[in-house]
Amino acid sequence: MNNPFIKLFTFLVIIILSGQGVFAQSKSNKGKDFWVGFMKHKEGSSSKTSLYITADSNTSGTVSVPGESWSQNFSVTANSVTVVTIPSNKSYNDCSDCITKKGVNVTSKKDVIVYAHHYQDDQSDATLVLPTRTLGKSYFVVGYNQVSLDNSGRNTFGIVAVKDGTKINITPTQSISKNGGGTLPANTTYSITLDKGEFYQGVASSGAFFADLTGTQIEVIDTGANANCRSIAVFSGSTYLSLNSGCSGTRSGDNLLEQMFPITSWGSSFVLVPALGRNSDNFRFIASEDGTEVVAFNTGAAPDVFYLNKGDFGEIDKEANVRNVVSNKPIMAVQFQRTASCDGWRNRTGDPSMTILNPLEQTLKDITLYSSSFYDIDNHYINVVIPTSAKSTFTVDGVGKTFTAVPNNANYSYTRFSVTYVILVPLKLSLVILSNRVNTRW
Repeated sequence: MNNPFIKLFTFLVIIILSGQGVFAQSKSNKGKDFWVGFMKHKEGSSSKTSLYITADSNTSGTVSVPGESWSQNFSVTANSVTVVTIPSNKSYNDCSDCITKKGVNVTSKKDVIVYAHHYQDDQSDATLVLPTRTLGKSYFVVGYNQVSLDNSGRNTFGIVAVKDGTKINITPTQSISKNGGGTLPANTTYSITLDKGEFYQGVASSGAFFADLTGTQIEVIDTGANANCRSIAVFSGSTYLSLNSGCSGTRSGDNLLEQMFPITSWGSSFVLVPALGRNSDNFRFIASEDGTEVVAFNTGAAPDVFYLNKGDFGEIDKEANVRNVVSNKPIMAVQFQRTASCDGWRNRTGDPSMTILNPLEQTLKDITLYSSSFYDIDNHYINVVIPTSAKSTFTVDGVGKTFTAVPNNANYSYTRFSVTYVILVPLKLSLVILSNRVNTRW
């Protein structure tokens, strides 16, 4: 299975280090107010929903589902993690094209960082939760080619409003199952209106290979006296997916869960670092504007070049090498870890995961990482990308690491290494990608 912390702590590092774009106001993903929604899961209402809350100073707050009249107070000690498990009947959303009152709100007295975890047995995944102040009005969804052993999986997206009267236009790339029967057609815009804390979910009507919601556009349409005052939180993933293109042998899978970045936070320079302990990863690049050119440099060979229009994506499959990527217009870059058997017959290490990568334009100097042994996590790894001029300043618990120059971009260097449990990592002008590994159960 793909344990949630494979991705959860990937985001823990990447976002804490971001300092421009959507995070320019505070140069971090810390905040005092958050909204999250939990989408459909293979295991249905028996699946569990938890939040992981950390901070760099002692503080307290409340997790609530206002529309369900549920709340729980929490306290968090500096540089530690507090886990709040929300009753699934208060947070889980099962139906497509439905509006529920199950948006989950986190408020705190001081800045905290929040992650959401959706799991049941060995189907689980997680995401960083963006602070309310960093949310935007325009998004593109990222999913993946829908494959599952029993054809039960579906690509999904979810939306949470943070203010009343939020009107939203949705243009899905695949038909969406309609509440009460039938479908909402692909490539046809429809509108919904959400009040504060309400959650809307769209589920692809088909589980076929090409039923991929990547490129679905979601936009807030503000009108009246309060125009430009509304924003939304958008989530994307799959109820269950086996990311196994070109692989043989037993195919395991997971649900995918990821919060989407608003277009205002996208960038034009990335370094792709495949996860340690695996043979290769897949990568996608999403465009928000026509005439977008993406160049993925390739040592010793011609670069991969993608010419994309608005909502299009380019893809690199089975990439084992570190790659430097640039674009002429802002893009969103996404890293996918594949089904365990892609690393060999009956391999049991790791499984599908989806992680949005921060552009190199977004950096910070220090972070705290948390690695957990929960839910069959056996091994923990970190990928680090840092300006070459600053690599001597990088330490983990006071110990430095050896870096290698990024091919075709000597201004940056990278390293990959294993870690255990809670660590404090002082960083200097760095971008980090963290990935953990688990034993897969079939």
